[in-house]
Amino acid sequence: MIQSVLFDLFETLVTERNASVRRASSLAAELGVNEDAYRQRWRTGRFDVVLGRRAFRETLAQIVLALGGKTDEQLLERLRSERLEQKASVLRTVEPDVLAAIGILRAKGVKLAVVTNSFAEDVAGWDRSPLRSLFDVTVFSSAAGLAKPDPRIYLLACRELDVPPGRALFIGDGADDELSGARTAGLSACRALWFLSCWPHSTLPPSEPGLWHAADVVHAAMAT
Repeated sequence: MIQSVLFDLFETLVTERNASVRRASSLAAELGVNEDAYRQRWRTGRFDVVLGRRAFRETLAQIVLALGGKTDEQLLERLRSERLEQKASVLRTVEPDVLAAIGILRAKGVKLAVVTNSFAEDVAGWDRSPLRSLFDVTVFSSAAGLAKPDPRIYLLACRELDVPPGRALFIGDGADDELSGARTAGLSACRALWFLSCWPHSTLPPSEPGLWHAADVVHAAMAT
């Protein structure tokens, strides 16, 4: 019997589909550096930000300098502040069916956790999210120094919930190979499709295995 459900955050509990969130990989022109070179450097440096080893603003500054550009402290702070507000806005907007599913799980005594790969800036607005009071544990990669699909991040959440991995279910959209990471850690795992299927130009076939509605999480938890 499932005793706990661990959720991914973005595109699982909340979505950026209707939000104006700028991708960190798209900032080359504003930073005044070559786009291809910037993207390559960002792909290399992003993981340090996800793991909390280096701040978002600091990473942008280092990339600009490495590419022969000049850092503009006001611009860097504006980009950081924009990301803080954009992500906080996403966290404040939770769809009713997601809240309803979480409420049912809580009423059934299921312990709940959020396990997410995110910059510190991305979850700075968590305390103002309607989701905050509904979860027993949060494991943010930038604070934990661990990131999916590393099995240790799921095991950390299970320890904090005081639930064995074999009694835990992970739900996520599948980014960062997170589903296989959860299974390697000994958890059951299901792919969340309710937001992915609504993105423009989604190519998910009707036969795609996974949970197509947030309410399906309740059935998956009770059936596992």
